[in-house]
Amino acid sequence: MNKNVLFICTGNTCRSPMAEAILREKGKGRFNVKSAGVFAGNGAVMSSNASHALSERKIKESHQSQGVSDYLIEWADLVLTMTESHKHALVGRWPDAVNKTYTLKEYVLDEEDQKRIEEIYELYTEIEMLKLQYMSKDSADEEVRQAFEREVRPLVERRMELESAVPSLDITDPFGGPLHLYQETRDEIEALIEKLMKKDDSKK
Repeated sequence: MNKNVLFICTGNTCRSPMAEAILREKGKGRFNVKSAGVFAGNGAVMSSNASHALSERKIKESHQSQGVSDYLIEWADLVLTMTESHKHALVGRWPDAVNKTYTLKEYVLDEEDQKRIEEIYELYTEIEMLKLQYMSKDSADEEVRQAFEREVRPLVERRMELESAVPSLDITDPFGGPLHLYQETRDEIEALIEKLMKKDDSKK
């Protein structure tokens, strides 16, 4: 059975429809693909520069924007966002989708970077738990404050170390920029789509 893949960006006129068109073209029927935007209206066409960048690869599109919806989230087997903020917005609204929602870059990370990302998320959780633990005490007490700082400092330092070693998980929005920015975004998405298909092949 074909996998249902949903790409998400902001307005659904640049990045996510480019990803949709590229995967549909390269996947040759292996995937059912849709795209939507977290702040998208319905019925807008793809940005002319995005469409031009795709036409240079002989990729055809007939796109109309749409906002993300309950139906689309339920339809998708895999939800791939263009940025971490898109991912957090979706998971905040559809918490049941957390285990199938990733940034596109995150989903295709190699195993080593994936482990770093997982540890970063664990550290964020641990730091937040510590904050709650100390907030329940007398936070005005100097000894309590110093104890909190001593306990949290190595966690923050480790998190910062890991974050500096992990590539950005965001795909930059070319909206409103010159054609070459759209071409760069297309090339970046195209390379990530190739990795996505290889990952899908390896799971079969």
